Amino acid sequence: MSRTFAILCLLATVSAGAQTVLPDPTRPPAGLQAAGAASAQEVPDALVLQSVLMGPGRTPAAVISGRLVALGDTVGDARLARITAHSVQLHGAQGTTTLTLVPEGQKTSRPSKWSPGK
Repeated sequence: MSRTFAILCLLATVSAGAQTVLPDPTRPPAGLQAAGAASAQEVPDALVLQSVLMGPGRTPAAVISGRLVALGDTVGDARLARITAHSVQLHGAQGTTTLTLVPEGQKTSRPSKWSPGK
């Protein structure tokens, strides 16, 4: 009799527990999840030049949209064809694309204090 009662109690507890969905305590609030999903959709698909790596004894490279690309390597369907101190040129099926570190309207220049002869 007590064994049957224990089995019935166990079944009642399991079925009640199966209907209750416990929230994940580590999950961010619903409002933050919606904001995060919206901002993730706003990331542009355009390539962005982030850094240029040049120097004696090394293969010129650039960081484009977070990826290190050496001269001659490909980014998507375009090949990195030229690297200067402030820009890169990509050649692809859609033609030549130039990416610059700083947009043309925001460039400022100062005279350099460094001289190779000093």
